[in-house]
Amino acid sequence: MPPDATVPKPVREARVPSRGSEGELSRTLQLLASIVESSDDAIISENLDGTITSWNRGAERVFGYTAEEAVGRPISVLYTAGKNEEMPEILQRIRAGERVDHYETVRRHKDGHLVSVLLTVSPIRDEAGKIIGASKIARDVTQLKQLIEQEQLSRAESRFRKLLEAAPDAILEVDAEGHIVLLNDTAEKMFGYARNELLGLNVDNLVPTALRSGHSRRRSSYTDHPQTRPMGTGLELNAERKDGTLFPVEISLSPNRTDEGLRVIAIVRDISERKQAEDKLRAVREHYTAELAAKNAQLEARNREVEKANRLKSEFLASMSHELRTPLHTVIGFSELLTEESEGQLNPKQKRFLGHILQDSRHLLELINEVLDLSKIEAGKLELQLEEFDFSGCATEVFAAIRYRAEAKNIQLENRSHIALLNADSLRVKEILYNLLSNAIKFTPNGGSVWLESVLQDGFLKVTVGDTGIGVAPEEQAAIFEKFYQVGDTTSGIREGTGLGLAITKRLVEMHGGGIWLESQKGQGSRFSFTLPLAKT
Repeated sequence: MPPDATVPKPVREARVPSRGSEGELSRTLQLLASIVESSDDAIISENLDGTITSWNRGAERVFGYTAEEAVGRPISVLYTAGKNEEMPEILQRIRAGERVDHYETVRRHKDGHLVSVLLTVSPIRDEAGKIIGASKIARDVTQLKQLIEQEQLSRAESRFRKLLEAAPDAILEVDAEGHIVLLNDTAEKMFGYARNELLGLNVDNLVPTALRSGHSRRRSSYTDHPQTRPMGTGLELNAERKDGTLFPVEISLSPNRTDEGLRVIAIVRDISERKQAEDKLRAVREHYTAELAAKNAQLEARNREVEKANRLKSEFLASMSHELRTPLHTVIGFSELLTEESEGQLNPKQKRFLGHILQDSRHLLELINEVLDLSKIEAGKLELQLEEFDFSGCATEVFAAIRYRAEAKNIQLENRSHIALLNADSLRVKEILYNLLSNAIKFTPNGGSVWLESVLQDGFLKVTVGDTGIGVAPEEQAAIFEKFYQVGDTTSGIREGTGLGLAITKRLVEMHGGGIWLESQKGQGSRFSFTLPLAKT
């Protein structure tokens, strides 16, 4: 019997005994052979090229081969696909003098079934200590692994059952005939049946009575094309309890292929609370929608009234402004004739009084003109007379008309505009410039500066009127273009005018297709910029 892993070290390394001890050696070898043969474990030895050299009865029991069938064959006869790489690796470790302990692997039985084994492999040495082979002890742990797997399976099943019972939705498994074969506690509570009543019950009984006749047909249709999907997409589904009451549900279906055939898992969710909340939300929404519709109707009626009132106001102001301008022109005309003194000289006092009449009459005419212009704009009766003209020439005329106001306050007035051909209403452009330059002079202290500059920009002329005046506070800038709005601070401390100039200016700029904006800081002057369309060349 070749040496193996179960032979005690002293025996493997014993020297050849003397003739007097041959009987004792024979008895020892017989004892060792008896131990090896009686072992339940497979005890195998092989040389370093992997050829089997010994095979005990335990190996025959574990692997099915007799000693006559196994000895002389390669150990790889026991290997399974994918395990062939183990032999070179183990033999390499044996050649290095290492011992391999408790190596778990799989080997193939003679009849083809797989055997799970736990290997211990040790090197075999000759009298000189040279490694000449390997001994293996292979313990069959197939039953042990099966027990472990069964235990693990039992634990997994227990966990699955706990998860199933803890699910907030009803879970039902139904066989091909529609009978319930599995359910959880939630299903009992949801449908009002005991577990033994639901097991074996046809699932059609959980469908509302009026729909049961067609449900079996739909079940058959599902089993023909099983897939995971919601049931009744786009429909409102209801289920029926044992007492006949209906409740809204959502149902998800999943196929489950088992040894017993195709089964269907249905997850049923009671959505009664959600439906109630949706109904309440819908009622609230409908209530507020009705209220909003009523308020909108009221608002539309008020808007119509406001529009009518605005139209009547604008028509009234236009009419009144026209009626006021006629006698005012007469006052101004006769006052100017008197200043010519063609009918006799006036004394200094009379001249002073006449000057006041002319100044206040002209101021009143400006105010009336502003009201009339705004009324026409709002009534949609102001039409632009578009023409092509040079902006710089227009600006020069406005500067000539307004220069006396700047000189009265010792304000430096500077025209930095460039030649640019506009397509606009020249009269209204002059009005825009006049309003902005007048405001700049009004809100600039004595000795300050007012200027105008222009630059071409994407088919428009950008014009800026700047000053070194008192500036506009940030909280007032948003409202500065509104009708009748007047800034809180002035250079004289007295508010003047109607507060319509900037409102009119904004409307006129927008009627031309341009825009206007303000850049200002308190105490650091203002820059009013606007755009006007260039003439197409």
